[in-house]
Amino acid sequence: MNLATDYLGLHLRSPIIPSAGPLTENLDNVKRMEDAGAAAIVFHSLFEEQLPHGQHDFFSQLDQGTESFAEPLPNIPYPQRFRIDPAQYLDHLRRAKASVQVPIIASLNGHTEAGWIDFAKQIQQTGVDGLELNIYSVPCDPNENSVENRD
Repeated sequence: MNLATDYLGLHLRSPIIPSAGPLTENLDNVKRMEDAGAAAIVFHSLFEEQLPHGQHDFFSQLDQGTESFAEPLPNIPYPQRFRIDPAQYLDHLRRAKASVQVPIIASLNGHTEAGWIDFAKQIQQTGVDGLELNIYSVPCDPNENSVENRD
């Protein structure tokens, strides 16, 4: 049976594509997925708040409105360092691309236009075959209703 398909302009031998997840954090797992029949592999996601400028933008918004409560709120923990930094992510993509024959698709989660475009260009330079982009919004303004926050 021929299961070949086209996805993101890539011709794949089958539609079996492991999605973004922690298995790709280990290069041996990436090779195992290829050996098990994966036709392409989507890497674990890097979030905009993991980028240096994104950390400030994201975490500064989380405190918005907290000064208007009489009772103390628990402090929101700000990570001093994420488990995987952007440079490690790029290096890992390069090593994975060189280690397997199937297409590698990076995954980036962003919430501002300026926050992810430059990093997407750096991802492109690693030689990966595609980029999954997830746009999201973290509502932080208690005075803004959900209709205003749909953009």
